[in-house]
Amino acid sequence: MTALDQTLSQIPDAPGVYQMIAKDGGILYIGKAVSLRNRVRSYFQDSAAHVARTQAMVEKVHDVRTIVVTNEVEALILEANLIKRHQPPFNVRLRDDKRYPYLKVTNEPFPRVVFTRFVKDDGARYFGPYTNAHGLRELIDLVRLVFPLRTCREPIDGRRKRPCLQYHIKRCLAPCVGYQSEEEYDRMIDEVVLFLEGKQESLLRRLQGDMTEAAAQFHFESAARLRDRIVQVRRVTENQKVVWKSRLDMDLIAVARSRGQACMQVFMVRGGKLIGQEHFILEGVHEQPDSVLMGEFLKQFYTARTAGAPDGEVLSAVRIARDNEVPVPLRARRRTSAAPSSAVPKEILVAALPEERIPIESWLSEIKGQRVRILQPLRGARAEYMRLVQRNAEQNLKAFLAHQEVQETAQARSLTDLADALELPEPPHRIECYDISNIQGTNPVASMVVFVEGRAKKSDYRRFKIQYDRGPNDFAMMQETLRRRLRYLRRAADEGETTSAEDAMVRELAKKEKFSKKPDLLLIDGGKGQLSAVVEVMEELDMTGLPVAGLAKEHEWLYLPGQPDPIVLPANSPALHLVQRIRDEAHRFAVTYHRQRRAKSMTVSALDALEGVGPVRKKRLLTTFGSAAGIRRASIDEIAAVKGMTATLAAKVKQALER
Repeated sequence: MTALDQTLSQIPDAPGVYQMIAKDGGILYIGKAVSLRNRVRSYFQDSAAHVARTQAMVEKVHDVRTIVVTNEVEALILEANLIKRHQPPFNVRLRDDKRYPYLKVTNEPFPRVVFTRFVKDDGARYFGPYTNAHGLRELIDLVRLVFPLRTCREPIDGRRKRPCLQYHIKRCLAPCVGYQSEEEYDRMIDEVVLFLEGKQESLLRRLQGDMTEAAAQFHFESAARLRDRIVQVRRVTENQKVVWKSRLDMDLIAVARSRGQACMQVFMVRGGKLIGQEHFILEGVHEQPDSVLMGEFLKQFYTARTAGAPDGEVLSAVRIARDNEVPVPLRARRRTSAAPSSAVPKEILVAALPEERIPIESWLSEIKGQRVRILQPLRGARAEYMRLVQRNAEQNLKAFLAHQEVQETAQARSLTDLADALELPEPPHRIECYDISNIQGTNPVASMVVFVEGRAKKSDYRRFKIQYDRGPNDFAMMQETLRRRLRYLRRAADEGETTSAEDAMVRELAKKEKFSKKPDLLLIDGGKGQLSAVVEVMEELDMTGLPVAGLAKEHEWLYLPGQPDPIVLPANSPALHLVQRIRDEAHRFAVTYHRQRRAKSMTVSALDALEGVGPVRKKRLLTTFGSAAGIRRASIDEIAAVKGMTATLAAKVKQALER
């Protein structure tokens, strides 16, 4: 009996989530089932007639992991969370969902409205996801124009004496100096949430009442501010399209398919008005019916929209996911975060009913706190409007495919031209570029950026803290960087020459190392000097067969080892534009890291290296005396009087600062 057969025989007959694991440990597919035993074992029966995609997945399965939950709703939520986290290749999933931007109302005293691409369980309120980052930034600017929220991260502790410029231009009411109480600020945050949820009528009634009350109490400045806010909200409301005369809350979702791609179009209607629309591209849609696509999209879309504030059985499932995958304790919340119920409307109109409609409705109803219905309109006004949503989905998919085709054509051409110029046997699939950043040898760093098929792959980026400390020597620093990177390839090559079972395990582990993937081209930011230094390292490691080229900044010429004359690419060459883009990205990444190191080194003091003085004691000392100079002027008794300090430790601090 194989290990997989033994695992299959032990799968429980209970509801839960299963993960198909590949030989290298990666997750191939995540699914849910009312009975894990029946569902998982059905994949491996000899009589099973799978579609080609499923059969390809089954052939790669090396192991199966299961997580047992209480019921089907918990399984559904856990499945959606795990798919979002791991993005398995054989699941239907939102394309690059983790990169979609969100609007975040932070969970802190005097919250801020910020742009983010990461949804965390931190008690904050998230709105989104949005597909247009520029549009979201404009929305944030509009919110800040209508509602004078603070934008700074400065702690509001009563120490600031004067308001900043934002107060004087009427973009903030200066809670930092006590001009606005926390109660007044929280009331304004509630108004922001109403505004973002599309409940402008409720917001206008509330503002109108506050303005009337302020005027009756002769607070005319406050009344004038409220009046201006009412004008701004009405201006936004008037631009929204009225969909139905009745004040309905619903989402309308349609799907368009073409050339192995699918586009999900979402229209959000609140109070009978269209408040927004988004479209999402799905991956892994081959041979999947619309009912399956719709179900997978609903799970992932509403998981994202209600993230950060689960309750009831939703919280239970999220806890299960956390306990089994990334055991992080729940954070304490300083304030009650807004419920996610407003992100879910009472009705969801779809172009095709999902196969899992009943458990999805149950899950969304728990979040909403009242019944949520998923309907497929076939006639009447709803069906007519669904046709409009469908046309939008088709148009957005057509635009996406056209853009994708142009991009792929341009990237393929640039890689082909580069291969011809450098006399490579085939277009380079993976290109790594290196750059050095330092100022007169101080805080030296190096960057490694990776482009796969002409596109940046930021998950493979690496940065190096250079150990070389004998002055400014870019050649030696570049040699150190390449030696540290290429030694992993050398090790993998050496291990590949052995055949024992133990060595095979070593090779398997080596695949998971940071630098396990072999580049098709090394690109060095520099001319002949830097290239010669790198070639020395490659000869030292016996890796001269690896293609390498240097790009000189002055004339944008490419240099190859052993060739005295440079390769001059035409100014309009796609290959030149590609290597310039890669080089500029390596430079940006290196300079950013160098600035971080430089900024950190400028804040280092004698207290940092002093045993017994950690971050808390250091902060208390600096808060009490203002600076290191202030501590130096203080007496030992004054230093010892600071909370957490002792006379012995105070003497050490005094001695360290007087050196």
